[in-house]
Amino acid sequence: MSGINEGVVSVAVTSLCGEESLHFTGSGTLRRDSRGTHLDYTARDREGNTVRSSVHLGMGRAVVDTGAYRLLLDPSHPTGARIPVEGGALELTVTAHRVHADLDGSDCAIILHYTLSALGRPLQEMHLTLTLGPIETER
Repeated sequence: MSGINEGVVSVAVTSLCGEESLHFTGSGTLRRDSRGTHLDYTARDREGNTVRSSVHLGMGRAVVDTGAYRLLLDPSHPTGARIPVEGGALELTVTAHRVHADLDGSDCAIILHYTLSALGRPLQEMHLTLTLGPIETER
């Protein structure tokens, strides 16, 4: 199973604790190989803020790599993460509730739902939806 799709990426991030939603649009590349599915993307919001990351899906898990930190989302058990902050790093527990991918058809979708906790207390519950659609050409 191999293949590469390039397209328009739409990223919706909802913080379920603060009920905040962020929307980004950009471009991405979806690759499929024997190790799983990989989505690399760069997107911007209306204010010009940029998000860039790689998402690897395989064996029912996801790894989100921003370059500054990595999150392992494994619904079978909580994992740890170190998020760099000014003057050090924040040690977090990552509890994945859902890792889902619909990669068939013209639009591909990846849904990640997880909670970030510190010292046993939830800090953020996140719902991340990534969609990759075809590049639309002007006529």
